[in-house]
Amino acid sequence: MRCLVTGAGGYIGSSLVKRLVKENFDIVGLIHKSLSDISVPSVNYIEGDITDIHSLKKALNDIDIVFHCAALVKDFGPEEQFYNVNFNGTKNIVSACKYAEIKRFIYISRIKQEDNKIKNPYAKTKAMAEDFLIDEYKNERFPVIIIRPGNVYGPRANTWVLKPLKSIQKNRIALVDGGDGIFLHTYIENLIDALISSIKKPGIIGETIEITDGDNSITWGRYLNDLSIISRGFTIKKNFSKNFALKIGKFMLILNKIFKIDPWVTPAAVNILTNKKQISIEKAKNLLSYSPKINYDEGMVEVNNWLKNEGFI
Repeated sequence: MRCLVTGAGGYIGSSLVKRLVKENFDIVGLIHKSLSDISVPSVNYIEGDITDIHSLKKALNDIDIVFHCAALVKDFGPEEQFYNVNFNGTKNIVSACKYAEIKRFIYISRIKQEDNKIKNPYAKTKAMAEDFLIDEYKNERFPVIIIRPGNVYGPRANTWVLKPLKSIQKNRIALVDGGDGIFLHTYIENLIDALISSIKKPGIIGETIEITDGDNSITWGRYLNDLSIISRGFTIKKNFSKNFALKIGKFMLILNKIFKIDPWVTPAAVNILTNKKQISIEKAKNLLSYSPKINYDEGMVEVNNWLKNEGFI
């Protein structure tokens, strides 16, 4: 079986490629630019741009399964950029897939963790892409499966490991509302297990399935303090209320718009850090036979070992 992975240079995409190779699949990796540090010798990497439909045709030659991992993943920036990549890019790859007559299209989405008042262009355009794909399934029987991961972490993770670690090391981090928000931890290899299962399981076309490690007991305070102890040997002392943190985040977005200064906190991040929504993985268990193999403590051991080996701590 021949699989295409878009965003094969990203964290989830590159991790998925490595596992698919181990499972003896024939892999094409769509990348936006040339790779050096994460390329796999047996993979056919093709440079392409999902915002340019003409660059996608070569990548889809004789493809059976598409994993659409490519996305613009940030919580700030011009909305048109997110719209072009996350929405129009998804429409382009779907159009190309129809000509290729693929068997399954597995879309990597996200679990919603913010309220509707937050105008986060990443969340908004990912939701728009989901709506488009569901309509394609209902109207055209397009063979889509939507996988919504939680907060994906593990060795090599940037968003939920390296970024907060660097903020901790610079003393630019604070708990929000005491750190009581739920960390929807999703260890990378657990997510990859679910993605591999989505290739062949019957009766899941058109389904939307949420994936976490199944444990709603770990708070952001626990996780960030664990990172702080790993890095500095002591816990985080600063604590802001959600309202105060939101004000800081909005001010940071203004500074970004005027002076192009990257914000160290955004309203979208504050909402994730104060998330109280619990996620059930019963649907994943029933449809994918999903059973998370790595729990939080085991995942943090792997993160700790990787950070030490790479010289981050």
